[in-house]
Amino acid sequence: MNNKLLNEQEISWLQTHDVGTIKTVKQFDNALTNDVFLITNDENNAFVFKRLNQQARSEQDRKEEFLVQQLASQQQLTPQVLAHNKYYKLQQYIQGELIPEDKTNMSELLATQFHRIHKLPAEGAPKQRLVFELQRLKKQLTVNTDEIRFATMLALASELDQRSGCDTLCHGDLSLNNILQGDDKQLYILDWEYAVIATPAYDLAFCNCINQFSVDQSQALIAAYYAQTMGVKQSCLDSLQKECDLYLKLFIYINELWALCFIENE
Repeated sequence: MNNKLLNEQEISWLQTHDVGTIKTVKQFDNALTNDVFLITNDENNAFVFKRLNQQARSEQDRKEEFLVQQLASQQQLTPQVLAHNKYYKLQQYIQGELIPEDKTNMSELLATQFHRIHKLPAEGAPKQRLVFELQRLKKQLTVNTDEIRFATMLALASELDQRSGCDTLCHGDLSLNNILQGDDKQLYILDWEYAVIATPAYDLAFCNCINQFSVDQSQALIAAYYAQTMGVKQSCLDSLQKECDLYLKLFIYINELWALCFIENE
């Protein structure tokens, strides 16, 4: 085992939860918020272990994340959580591959995943709170920010918070790195820590933002989602597109602040 990756307290916690004797530990390179590891024991059973970022999410956030992931795992949308506390999470490991960026029919695939997510009961997660998230990020910044731009974005966040229907459970972070195709050919949605109860435009816009989709790709995703879930009225599709554009503008800014807090300072 690579002893440099896990400390004694973490190993003790894992053994308390019946992981057994740890044989190998491998860190996932594509995880940004938390440190994530693939652990294999002496019986060749595999688990995913997360060292949770204490600055990125609060203890209450983590409790709500657990409730949402339980809800999603009951519908076989995501791996099961086996144990968790304020600092760590242990979950089921599912063998598979991430969705490639050049996959054909990407818009339809993502739209289908959103449809699966949005059919879940709108419970467990906090309601959309973009003003709160912006203010929390600003407090964590160690560099100065443009106050005029921040005020403009805060006003937009307030507008979106007030007008959101808050009737849909949203994943809140559907990057391609969070969709796993299991060896059983089923698609699994990973990492629910940014789940909120909001509106479909919230999820669509953040997906377009985090994956850095082009304008054409963004519009194709919105159209595919609309066709699968809402109907074919062009006026309503235009309305959804405009709502997504507003969220996208704000999410680009939020991601800039997030990077300043958690990536550029590493």
